Amino acid sequence: MPTLHGKTVTDRAEEAGDRTHAQIARRLKLRQSTVSRLLTGTTAPSLKTLLAIKAAYGIPLDDLVADDARTPAKSRKQAAG
Repeated sequence: MPTLHGKTVTDRAEEAGDRTHAQIARRLKLRQSTVSRLLTGTTAPSLKTLLAIKAAYGIPLDDLVADDARTPAKSRKQAAG
């Protein structure tokens, strides 16, 4: 099951000045507990959540989703090709 690539989100969030889960949650209009579960890979993101993250931080969808929570889809494609 695909999961959110948390490091990509937290790196981009930091660049935007959001250094805590609470700040990220506020920007995404989600609960802090939801953000924590998403970033740790405990919960899979919905399409609505992925689109909210994309809009908030300008991260392409391909970079948000990871099959194993360690490698963004884009990096897997580059490694394979």
